Amino acid sequence: MNYIFSIGVGSSRSGIGKTTFIENIIVNFKKIFGNKVNIIAIKYTKTTFFSSIISESSIVETSGKDTARMKRAGANFVYWVKSGEAELPDVVERLKEEIEESPSALSKNDIQKIIIIEGNSLVRIMHPDVIIFLKDKETNYIKPSGEALLKIADIVIEGQYSMEETMDEILKIQQKKLIEKLLTERSNSGKISCAEARKIAEELNVPYIEVGRTANELKIKIRKCELGCF
Repeated sequence: MNYIFSIGVGSSRSGIGKTTFIENIIVNFKKIFGNKVNIIAIKYTKTTFFSSIISESSIVETSGKDTARMKRAGANFVYWVKSGEAELPDVVERLKEEIEESPSALSKNDIQKIIIIEGNSLVRIMHPDVIIFLKDKETNYIKPSGEALLKIADIVIEGQYSMEETMDEILKIQQKKLIEKLLTERSNSGKISCAEARKIAEELNVPYIEVGRTANELKIKIRKCELGCF
């Protein structure tokens, strides 16, 4: 199933451990999906001089760089985005086109695709499926780019955290987003047949009630329900 799941990671300040956190996410997704997942990691650096999208291995895999750490953790593809705030929306559109046109990054429909984005401003503009915010427990300071992101974060982590619990939360959101996507795609004028709703549940290996609950949230009516599944 050709579905791209995106995760954004932001923080209240620099040096809080975003890259380490992303390394852990990559490692855990590789453990779960093995070679059935392609992970695209994107690092954002704010600059006032020029805008660029860098994917050359000779640069992104340079020892000591955050991009190299992402690659070593298991990311299949790594992009380094450098841009000023004003130019960033245009750079994001170029980045999306570059990813879509990649001959291998989004290939093979049976492989799960996951995009992981690091950087407050880039996360805010790219609107990922789930936003994770790392908040400093020792101080109330939040840099300006983090304040807006904190308000829309799905998961806020403050201080020590359990990677297992965090992954559980990410996977729950991933499952819900996929149910929403399939319900929206397969419904017509706010309605979907019971047979099609059951098919979604069976394809995703989730209880019928989860599909029914999500359909209610989306105000999609399940019709012709003969078995009482919903």
